[in-house]
Amino acid sequence: MKEKISPYLPGIALFIITLILGFVVYKDYGMGWDEPLQRGPSLLSWDYVFFGKQDLFLTESDNHGAGFELLLLMFEKSMKLTDTRDIYIMRHLVTHLVFVMSAFAGYVLAYRLFRDKWVASIAFIMFAFAPRLYAHSFFNSKDLPFLCMVLIGLAFTQIAFDKKKWWWFLIAGLAVGYGTGIRIMGILYFLLTGLLLLMDLINDLREKRKPTLTLINTLVFSVAFCLALYLSWPYLWKSPVAKFAESFVALAHFKFQGSVLFQGQFIPATQVPWTYFPTWFLISTPILWLIAGFAGMVWIIIDFARNPSGALKNGNERNFMFYVLCFMGPILAILLMHSVIYDDWRHLYFVYPPFVLLGLYFINKIYVTKLKMVILGACAVQILFIANFMILNHPHEQVYFNSLVKQDDEYLRANYDMEYWGCSFKQALDQLAESDTSSTIKVCGNFGFPLNNNIMMLPKEVRKRFVMVDQPDKADYFLTNFRLHPGDYPSNNIQYEISLCHSTIMRVYKIKNTGPQLPARQ
Repeated sequence: MKEKISPYLPGIALFIITLILGFVVYKDYGMGWDEPLQRGPSLLSWDYVFFGKQDLFLTESDNHGAGFELLLLMFEKSMKLTDTRDIYIMRHLVTHLVFVMSAFAGYVLAYRLFRDKWVASIAFIMFAFAPRLYAHSFFNSKDLPFLCMVLIGLAFTQIAFDKKKWWWFLIAGLAVGYGTGIRIMGILYFLLTGLLLLMDLINDLREKRKPTLTLINTLVFSVAFCLALYLSWPYLWKSPVAKFAESFVALAHFKFQGSVLFQGQFIPATQVPWTYFPTWFLISTPILWLIAGFAGMVWIIIDFARNPSGALKNGNERNFMFYVLCFMGPILAILLMHSVIYDDWRHLYFVYPPFVLLGLYFINKIYVTKLKMVILGACAVQILFIANFMILNHPHEQVYFNSLVKQDDEYLRANYDMEYWGCSFKQALDQLAESDTSSTIKVCGNFGFPLNNNIMMLPKEVRKRFVMVDQPDKADYFLTNFRLHPGDYPSNNIQYEISLCHSTIMRVYKIKNTGPQLPARQ
């Protein structure tokens, strides 16, 4: 037993440390723009499941799966939470706990692939401490939970094909099915796993083995997938196939009418160039992880070209070609279907786990040579750079950029969407509540919705002091996160601002000369 547990002790230690850190910081994050928009529709699913109400089918749907939102509602209802601050802080904590668990699944998967605790530990850190993803793991209850389930699904899929036991295929199918109940793109992972099962069937027939076991595993995986998908997505209950097809078509061409700021130009989200995702991916992923990921992918493809038959048999060679497909498949699908993507590359965050596995392939190839200490040292330096950024810029890690993009004064603000979620309104409101002793503080924002969201995140006694107004000239303060308005506003009376990467992501202008005037600080 000790020998079985020992390889996973570093992962358990990293899990505990990351968990403790999460408990320390989870109240620091503001409310993201979409959080109420996610919770609201999920209440229709809740009312249908538990009370039989039909509003779910009578109200226009955004066609997103309700799998994770129903889990969050289960916590909310069982804990009898009614105050908005309590509800959304709970949501942040639960979402982050799932994220940390998925990082541990990533450790287990990496250890099983490479049989080395150091490589698996690097994997955990790559999964858990990608700056943008770490921040999103608190306030993004749709893109991050799907990423988590992709990683967990990849781990169970590897175990299932390695052990060839039907119960592991059952668990893998449930994981992939539940993930698809969060984001419909999970169907691609179901199809890619089906491709592996088809390879096993072909190998059975070619080598004149009875295909019974493979057929059973295929059936179990497929049934488990369908069961988990059906149970986690009540919108499918009345007409599973028709509603799933309807949702797939709707989400493939999602009706988002907004614009994105990309390379200094405002572009309708329906017309973003094919370079949108590649550019964002390249400038917002740690550089060493980029180098390792692409080098690993090239290495794997070259090995496959040299010996394609070896990669068709169940084993690590096939696993890594599978991860190449898991990374490239969704990207190609998005490009071919001309699907709408916006807000950096968050709609494709789920391709990060297979990309990390490709990077680990390269890292491990160097690690087993005389350059072992060189690659460990390089990883250590990259991790230190990431840690430095995250500590200095907490809790705004979601605005991470690497050195592949210029970071001159206000360059990023003028060229790319930065703090588009609006979470920084929380820090601005906290500062105003602390610095202005007025019993009533009138505030206006460049967008009222995220401002109101973050007022809801304040403690009750602080929240009641803030009054939202529609027009800046009627407010005491004007708050902006510069979304769709990257330029400065016509005032030099700056009360407070937050900057990172030499660009301002939040600014508070003092409109009226009431209350104390403090110097601007970052």
